[in-house]
Amino acid sequence: MTRRTQHALRGWALRKTCVAALTTLGLASGAAWGASFTLTTTADWAAGSVLTNTNTAPPPTTGDGHVRLNDTVLTPFNHIWVALSGRDAAVRINTNIDPTTIGNLDRVLTTTEAGGTAVLGEYLTRPDRMAGNPSRTTVDANGDVWVGNRNESSGGLGSVTKISASPTGAITSTGVWDGSTFNRLAWTNANSADSGGGVSTAADTAITNYVRTEGANVRHVSVDGNNNVWVGGGPLDSGDQVFRLYDSNGVAVPDPDGAGPEVTRFGDNNTGGYGGLVDGNGVVWSAGLNAGTLTRMDPATGARMTVNQGGRQSYGMGIDSQGNIWVATWTNNTLDKIRPDGTVAASYNISAAGNSLRGVAVTAGDDIWVASSGTNEVIRFRSSDPNPGVVAQIAVGSTPTGVAVDSNGKVWVTNYDSNSVMRIDPATNSVDLTVQLGAGANPYNYSDMTGTVLVGSTAPSGTWRKVMDGGAGADWNQILFNTEAEGGVPATTGLLMEARASDDLLNWTSFASFSSGDDLGLTGKYLEVRATFTRTGGSTLTPVLSDLRLDFTPGNTTPEPGSLALAGLALVAVAGLRRRGR
Repeated sequence: MTRRTQHALRGWALRKTCVAALTTLGLASGAAWGASFTLTTTADWAAGSVLTNTNTAPPPTTGDGHVRLNDTVLTPFNHIWVALSGRDAAVRINTNIDPTTIGNLDRVLTTTEAGGTAVLGEYLTRPDRMAGNPSRTTVDANGDVWVGNRNESSGGLGSVTKISASPTGAITSTGVWDGSTFNRLAWTNANSADSGGGVSTAADTAITNYVRTEGANVRHVSVDGNNNVWVGGGPLDSGDQVFRLYDSNGVAVPDPDGAGPEVTRFGDNNTGGYGGLVDGNGVVWSAGLNAGTLTRMDPATGARMTVNQGGRQSYGMGIDSQGNIWVATWTNNTLDKIRPDGTVAASYNISAAGNSLRGVAVTAGDDIWVASSGTNEVIRFRSSDPNPGVVAQIAVGSTPTGVAVDSNGKVWVTNYDSNSVMRIDPATNSVDLTVQLGAGANPYNYSDMTGTVLVGSTAPSGTWRKVMDGGAGADWNQILFNTEAEGGVPATTGLLMEARASDDLLNWTSFASFSSGDDLGLTGKYLEVRATFTRTGGSTLTPVLSDLRLDFTPGNTTPEPGSLALAGLALVAVAGLRRRGR
């Protein structure tokens, strides 16, 4: 081999190495600046991502890594809404608060300590000169709350008020205690402008809707899987037990076709109306307080049945992971387990532990938590044991009424006669926080206060989100996902893939949904991808996102110093070879 030939071969090898390096950087001729983000391993899914109700437990299936919906789904909202029946108001409380960092550093927050820290705001639930006495709450898919005013019946109509957790206007309660309320703003109702509905005279921009409802003396509010709200009149006054479905703006939802049984309106005297919920099949459940009036109504068919509880007075309700309804009975002191089809599976007498039972909530592992108003306790009942029974009795405030589960899996209880709420840590069965709400608050809740019923049972869902930087002016091209066998969307589950773009992380395009193989057609420095995982009908299955690839044409990016140096050395080497090879 000649010296010239050896030199040419060495030059060819070095050129190949340099071109490979340039190609890796997207700088080589013909690469068209093409690039992609590929995620498939457990580390890929975790890095820089926000996971809500996804991947907190080890995946049960094999594979290198994926995203899945948790077995137990909790609310994503870090607040609880509490109806103050004595002040015609509702307060929003931060569920993540650490009391040992506030005031005198103990576990009890006085009203002054709680104002602006634990308590984020207080809001009227009715205009001036209209009746209030709120007691039932339900949290929607945005973290906002609907509150029923149980004393309103003027003109044969009731009322329900919606309050936003993230008001768009700047004028809203600060939650600072002023000696009587937590900075509550006026709702003047000048010239009776809002008496028939509307919020035109409400000073607080968080108050978004005031609706006069077909059912009077409202004692049932529950959100369905479409983020509509069922509102039902109370059972204590003849003729009020009318249930009506309203959309997120408070507009009555009409029947789908006007033919056949009504599915967005129902009710007869003494039928339900005393709290309740919507299950994973969209079925509306409502306690009646009056003996034997627990109601089950399926909007899909309009079929309605009265559940036979043997004359026991139904009160608060919860729902477990299998779709079973748990009902506390007021005077009989039983916990009744009712199957999704309305048949009674069991009735457990827990009178030895508590009495005058009210609110019900369910935590991971299907432990049932019950407010015992008669003994000033919260009772923990383990339903998963071979012989289900009471495993703890936790002393709380005076006359507890409602219980709810927060985003951390902790249990909150409202104490009517103590004017307080408390937080219980299930790990220790002890109270780790007390928030004083001031004189005359009378918190009276035993329906959903946190959103766990909606997000965990009515419409179980979780998300995975990630923001990627493609450089200024990046063109986002094809999206591909679930190309591996591990990925899949079983029946009764759903996987929604969405994306949006931004140049500054402040101003975003709207989220748009995409199927695998679609062209994104988005331009911007940043791309946010959101995967929403759902399951329906009491299913225990989960969709699985096993892999994701996003192809894009990079914009103006600044390579890492090491990459820039490598590119410079490669270019110098190529130029030198060209000079020596002549």
